Order: sequence, then C-alpha cells, then structure tokens
Amino acid sequence: MRTIREINQTAFRQLKPAIDQNYPYGRFVAIDGGQIVADSADIMDLQRILAARVNDTREVLVVQAGHEYPEYFDILHGT
Repeated sequence: MRTIREINQTAFRQLKPAIDQNYPYGRFVAIDGGQIVADSADIMDLQRILAARVNDTREVLVVQAGHEYPEYFDILHGT
C-alpha cells in the first residue's frame, strides 16, 4: 500500500508541467491525496489555508511553481 507521501510525490511529477504553466513562478502549491488543494504567493498564508482545510498538514507536499527539484537528496548527512 502506498503512503500519502508517495502518492503526493507521484502526483507532483505528473502535475509539474500544469503547475508550471498555470501558476506564476515561485507560487506555493500544496498537493494532498494526489491533488492540488491550495496555493498562495505567501508560505505563511498557505499554512493558514491548509490548517483550515487539511486534517494532517504534515502529509501535504508543498512546491513552488517553476522550481526544479532533485529526484532524491539527503537532508541529514553524517560525516
């Protein structure tokens, strides 16, 4: 069974061309359950919108229109 994170990441890869075409560069776009659920020019405003609409905002994928993201990267890396 796929996790919400996997569903949202797959949706982002599929939706990226439409996001880049339909939203201004740099606009924050939130994806939850494989669908775009909100957008805003301001990340704090988007957070407020999501808090009112989504049960668990930790599962929401937020991207910026027009930005390129690597397929994989390490967040924490030990030396």
